[in-house]
Amino acid sequence: MFRRSACLKTHKPTQFFNFLSRLIGIGAFLLIQSFAWAEIEEFETSDEIKELETFVIVGVKDEAMVLEQSAAAVDVIDLRADHKLTVDLSEVLSREPGISIRRMGGLGSRESFSLNGLRDEQIRFFIDDIPLEMSAYTFGIGAIPVNLIQRADIYHGVVPIELGADALGGAVNFITDQGVGGTGGSISHMMGDFNTSRSTMILNYAGDSGFFSRFNGFYDYSDNNYEVDVTIPTALGEVEPYKAKRFHNAYEGKGASVDFGYTEQSWADLFQIGLYTSEYYKEIQNNVTMSKVYGEVTSERKTYGLNLRYKKQFTDELFLSATAGISEMKSHFFDVGAYSYLWNGEEVTTPGSSPGEIDTACDCTYWRNNEYAIFHLGWKLAEDHSLDFSVSPTWHSQTSKNDYLADDDIDLVDADRDMLSLVSGINYTFDFFDDKLQNKLFVKHYSQERESVQFNDAIQIKEKLDSSIDRMGWGNVVRYKFYEWLIGKASYEQATRLPSFKEVFGNAENVIANVELSEEYSNNYNLSLEINELNNDYGSWKAGTNLFIRDVEDAILLMTVNNVSQYQNISSVESKGFQVSGSWASPEEFLSIKANYTKFDLINTADKGLFAQFKNEQIPNRPYTFFNTQVGLKWTSVFAGYDELRLNWNYRFVDRFELLWDSHRSEQSDIFVPIQESHSLATVYTKDIYSYTASITAEVQNITDEKLYDHYGVQRPGRAFYLKTIIEF
Repeated sequence: MFRRSACLKTHKPTQFFNFLSRLIGIGAFLLIQSFAWAEIEEFETSDEIKELETFVIVGVKDEAMVLEQSAAAVDVIDLRADHKLTVDLSEVLSREPGISIRRMGGLGSRESFSLNGLRDEQIRFFIDDIPLEMSAYTFGIGAIPVNLIQRADIYHGVVPIELGADALGGAVNFITDQGVGGTGGSISHMMGDFNTSRSTMILNYAGDSGFFSRFNGFYDYSDNNYEVDVTIPTALGEVEPYKAKRFHNAYEGKGASVDFGYTEQSWADLFQIGLYTSEYYKEIQNNVTMSKVYGEVTSERKTYGLNLRYKKQFTDELFLSATAGISEMKSHFFDVGAYSYLWNGEEVTTPGSSPGEIDTACDCTYWRNNEYAIFHLGWKLAEDHSLDFSVSPTWHSQTSKNDYLADDDIDLVDADRDMLSLVSGINYTFDFFDDKLQNKLFVKHYSQERESVQFNDAIQIKEKLDSSIDRMGWGNVVRYKFYEWLIGKASYEQATRLPSFKEVFGNAENVIANVELSEEYSNNYNLSLEINELNNDYGSWKAGTNLFIRDVEDAILLMTVNNVSQYQNISSVESKGFQVSGSWASPEEFLSIKANYTKFDLINTADKGLFAQFKNEQIPNRPYTFFNTQVGLKWTSVFAGYDELRLNWNYRFVDRFELLWDSHRSEQSDIFVPIQESHSLATVYTKDIYSYTASITAEVQNITDEKLYDHYGVQRPGRAFYLKTIIEF
């Protein structure tokens, strides 16, 4: 059972230093063992080190360029320049075309990720080809240290079979440096407003024998006690405006992962063992519209697991990649408060109410075991023809218990739940005209078995519920190179997405189960034109545009009534839109400019069921138009040799969006989220000191102190200042 003392509400510096010391100890032990196990060869001159570093950087770029120029409908986002910024990974991604990330507050709050109109579970996330849920970062992409990620591969609509995913709207694959930079690492620490601090440590070792080891550790904390504009009741029973500081909104996250193995062996191109663990703690302050205040509700999560990876090019024609993993996740949801709360922190006795601020009292623990595997076999048939096969089984099993109840009380949370999903695929690739034309034709199969044994309150007995899914799909992607720098792509997929465990069985907070939930499927279309790395006397240019259609049947949406939510099927919806982006950098990169614009419509096309009354109306409560721009300046040798000064300004615009269906709006009930505009400014100074690189960043977010809302009524943080230091070695 998780127990948390009151001292968590006030962050003590010793917590961080104690945790950091443990990270340093683990990392030092790892590196010492690495040097002991592997052969060590000293470089005679620093020139050899520089040559090796240069080689590695070029290799990373080539890998990204190969993916960009493939037939895949993918945007390859280089994130190395963002490592020194104080913003988290969610904020960095939200500045990219087609992406919208909405948050319920500050650091550690719930996030909603949208790509080309589809969102959340309709998009799958990976880190180095491993499902994100099988990693230390199960609390969301905002929990991933941005320093760890080298690039993000954003797949629009069509997901390659080697990822083994059933995504409907696309996928995001985060690529880390994977230790290819040799022996070294970095330490970073960020601090700022709302008692926020974030720290990371990365250690890498790579020996000539092929042995490598890596350590990644992080620690995050924030009180999230920013001010919000709310109302409180007066002594006369009326309400009046009140500027409150959030008082029950703290977040703490920490975790570590260790990877070790061999590369370039006769028996394996890559053999890797990965171990990880993480813990998260979040205080829950309010409901989904900030209309109700909570003062004691908390959510916690502990995760640990193991991943194995193996890759081998057996012959020039045959390649095998296999990944497997197992993890255990323990979640605890605590809601037994006997009082209501006001925004000034005052307790209010509610006559006749039962314990529990959100719903009935819940001191609930959920144990979930997860197992997965991805097998990918590549077979080169001829010079320009190849076949790929993949199969990916995933199994989840969960038990739960409400410890608030007496042993003889009926526990509606007590349930055994199992889910087995299987995604497999075959892909045929051929190239024509000296690689100018590339085509990939693929077929996928999806199946799922799920079972639940739980108490039925209506008939007062435990019952067994089960269901299954079996479906086929196919697609085709094609790419044509007009020039090396000008590429056209078109893709289509008849895609299926199996419901996730959370969608079917609910979560540890406020989402209830729906074991009858059906799979959703879609006809996905993409048409894009891209300019990649066009260099001339006027600088470096890059641009792209993508037209997309997502015609979805049995779409799964989260519907909320009062404080309880449930995932339900809508018979059909359609998303149509486009995104356009461009960037330019002067020859010496003194000045760089980036901008992107996204606009789409998500229309309810249901002609049966609950939502038929809203046919041909826009799905409410989500943004449809947004724009981002970034301007950067760079100076070198400013105060001394081998230093650099950067100044970055970011601007984001989100157009107004409505909260109600068109047919339910009137002049008296036109509820909407107004236009959102935000600015941030960052100054980064970097200096090489012998074999070290040190940087310090000062950043102000939401410069104009705007009232920002990603969700109706839920206010985001105002103006905030942050400092970040990094030492790379």
